[in-house]
Amino acid sequence: MSLCKQALLAVSLLTLSTICLAQVGVQKKIIRLAKPQSEPTPITNQATGQRMTINEYNELAKADPFAYHLVPNYDEFGQPTTYTMRSATPEEHETHRFRDRDPAKQPKAGQSIAPFVMTDVEGNTYRSADLLGNVVVLSFWVSLDKSVWDDKQAAAFAEALRPFQSKTAPVVLGVLNSEQAKAESGVIGKSLPFKPIPNAYGFHNKYHITTIPTIVVIGKDGKVVANLQGASSIEKLKQVLATVL
Repeated sequence: MSLCKQALLAVSLLTLSTICLAQVGVQKKIIRLAKPQSEPTPITNQATGQRMTINEYNELAKADPFAYHLVPNYDEFGQPTTYTMRSATPEEHETHRFRDRDPAKQPKAGQSIAPFVMTDVEGNTYRSADLLGNVVVLSFWVSLDKSVWDDKQAAAFAEALRPFQSKTAPVVLGVLNSEQAKAESGVIGKSLPFKPIPNAYGFHNKYHITTIPTIVVIGKDGKVVANLQGASSIEKLKQVLATVL
């Protein structure tokens, strides 16, 4: 039995959050004690649309710990606030690994970006509502650790942005899947092509990011202009910005 399921059976679930451990949408679980015990965990049964208690969920889990799965629903701060209980797929039931990220739910061109409030390493806050009138570039990365982020990537990203460094320059945020920016990597003190947003795995989950890097360009009206993924995303970024700036 997995660590998560053992915890669910032993104690009342308080808050469950999901961490992407790599560049794919397969996730493992950890327990985060973010709520006082007196506060119930809001859970909705996907099949019935009805609210249920954690005790009711635990009773179902006793019969088969892998038959059902709690999917976190993320607020504008990238924090799980409610949960949806769904049936596990046959693959999930067999492997005991759950896929919460759905590529079909990623930000799409023409759609308004789901609201966000992000805080960078210097304590600056970026609210999507306050950024209307600006072009915003959300770039999603695993971390700033040198094993997954290097000078070559930084230089290419900076080069793509260079033609647009003016009064109308886009707001560029680097949304890091890691729990914290790694100061020991030596890159935090260097000039970065974006404002790093650490501890942001919740935003990776909220926007269903499955490929690293993913770059989402948001227009001045708050609507997604482009969702760029993979090795060619930085090269394509320059072309997209030329159309909106």
